[in-house]
Amino acid sequence: MKTIEVEDLDKVDTTTIEEISSYIRQGKIAILPTGTVYGISCIYNNKIALQKIYEIKKRQKNLPFIILISKLSDLDGLIDKKSKSAIALIEIYWNRLNPLPLTLIFEKSKSLDLFITSGSNKIAIRRAELKLLQSIIDICGPIISTSANISGQNISPKLVEEIPQEIRQEVDLIVSYSRPLSGIASTILDTTQKIPSLIREGEVKYNEVLDYLKATKKI
Repeated sequence: MKTIEVEDLDKVDTTTIEEISSYIRQGKIAILPTGTVYGISCIYNNKIALQKIYEIKKRQKNLPFIILISKLSDLDGLIDKKSKSAIALIEIYWNRLNPLPLTLIFEKSKSLDLFITSGSNKIAIRRAELKLLQSIIDICGPIISTSANISGQNISPKLVEEIPQEIRQEVDLIVSYSRPLSGIASTILDTTQKIPSLIREGEVKYNEVLDYLKATKKI
């Protein structure tokens, strides 16, 4: 297992970005800092790598992972369509210099392999908040991200040291940031219906989302 230390999540040198991306493109498993907590990641469409992350986390196979994208065009090929509310939320929460931690659930593209979504016809996607992750994804394509803990444990690791040792020893790469992350998970909304439903509330507040959608007449 290799560890790479970074000092600034928005200013990482090209050589380091390429090294991290190389690991992921090879189907390796990495622990990466996100805008919220440390997550376990791999390229989104590598079946063997996905299976290994399920095993590392002791996670039920019917629970799909969130996919991180770097830019809005990455949605092409991942989703089938966007609802009016999804289009509005993408514009205000994702289409900005510093995207906010909001995960949206869409109807998945019919051409997408079902193993990517654990058999579900829905797919959960978030635009990566950090320039580090955006740069990695620009090279290797979308990646999955799931909190670096054992399923069922109430741990939101803000530091590498808070990640269970049994997880750290099973991955191929750890990217360590010198300061704590926020520790607040992303908000998750299902936008496949007229009024988005709340799956998990994090930094982005559900009532504020609804107020915005009502004010803009998107629901």
